[in-house]
Amino acid sequence: MRHASTAASNGWQSPFAKSVPPHGVLARVVYRSRAVKSLSAPELHDLTNGSQRRNGRHGITGLMLYDNNRFFQWLEGPAANVDRLMASIHADQRHTDVEVLNKESAEMRTFGSWSMKLASPVAAAAESLRDVIVPPPEIVEDLHKRPEAAPALLVKLVSVTARIVEPALIDTVAQMPLENRAAAILKNVFVASVIPQLARAAQGYSARHLPRASQRAHELAELLVSADPAGALELIDSMQADGAAIGRMAATLLEPAARRLGDLWNEDFCSEFDVTVGLCRLQAAVRLLMSGCAPRRPSGMRQPVVLIAPEPGELHRLGAALDRSVLEHAGWSPRCEYPIDDDALDELVNTTWFDVLDLSLSAAFRREQSMARLTETISHARRASRNPGLVVVVGGRMFMEEKAAGVAVGADGANATSLNLNRSILRTLTATKTATATETETSQGTLQVTAA
Repeated sequence: MRHASTAASNGWQSPFAKSVPPHGVLARVVYRSRAVKSLSAPELHDLTNGSQRRNGRHGITGLMLYDNNRFFQWLEGPAANVDRLMASIHADQRHTDVEVLNKESAEMRTFGSWSMKLASPVAAAAESLRDVIVPPPEIVEDLHKRPEAAPALLVKLVSVTARIVEPALIDTVAQMPLENRAAAILKNVFVASVIPQLARAAQGYSARHLPRASQRAHELAELLVSADPAGALELIDSMQADGAAIGRMAATLLEPAARRLGDLWNEDFCSEFDVTVGLCRLQAAVRLLMSGCAPRRPSGMRQPVVLIAPEPGELHRLGAALDRSVLEHAGWSPRCEYPIDDDALDELVNTTWFDVLDLSLSAAFRREQSMARLTETISHARRASRNPGLVVVVGGRMFMEEKAAGVAVGADGANATSLNLNRSILRTLTATKTATATETETSQGTLQVTAA
């Protein structure tokens, strides 16, 4: 599990930075944190699986105990790898109040065979027999009462019997009467296999049943966070060879791959840094794609003057890059800027006439916490705009998944995808002008009636 906190005081300071442990000496960190929302058994299962995959690649082992929205986690491994993981933990928005309870060097591992074992009463009833330890109630209760004793208490779980099918259990089942034996076998099969598969399928985690384009997007996301991104570029090239226009590629491959990157982070398969690198690689691919695309000839009609910008403070710029590429391919001449704050954005719309302001949030993350800021940004931009009728459109994962989110932040339109962005902007401009004209007529009519 990683942690995201925007507070600088929550940053990770390595206890190993001043003196690098000699070869073979490990780093050990024990911490606790508070989940921002309750986690279901399937969510815990996927969280554990993601941690196991990530930790296995970096030589990190340990234990994660979850109870009553509290995490207690023991991490051990090479000092540099533990440092990187803890830095990622302090940049994770799924839990808060991280408190390091112990940090030290160690000569040997305590949980040497566990890339990450989960201990939780919540998950024990529904997840794989091989994934979960059932923690004794007295240990869980003691952890909540005496968190400072977490290192000693978590060590006790090494001796707790894991929920696995041991040979002794098989022998016991074999000696049961036939009807009881069949019931026991069926129970084990359902608990170990069927229930987790149904839970993941219901939440959309299985890629086998996805459309071909979605499968490619999932494949692309995993290639983007791999050590060698060459396969990702090859996959993009293969779709370009299919004759896919930039807008269709955005909707069917690039944007779904960005969202999948966010899902991989959410499943602890990769760090937020990995997601950012993956999105940068997608941006580079967009530039390469556009270099080989001839834009359409501009029509005789006046095209709207569009300013494209990420929400000030948004690090991910893929949405802005895609919007720019789609509009340029349509023969438009948008201006793309990256203002550092609202004042810089206000200066842009105050000094230049723009018909449309296109603001974007991350294409990978939902960014619910950014909605209030975006509302304020839009309000400021309207007041500062040289064009009193400035039309504001927004885009990003949040607006693809929440249809009413655009209205909530005060935008005139919200784009679920960059596909046909030019047409979407024109429709929004037309609708806004029509609404403004109707309001003006109504207002004038009211004034005439009042005067009469």
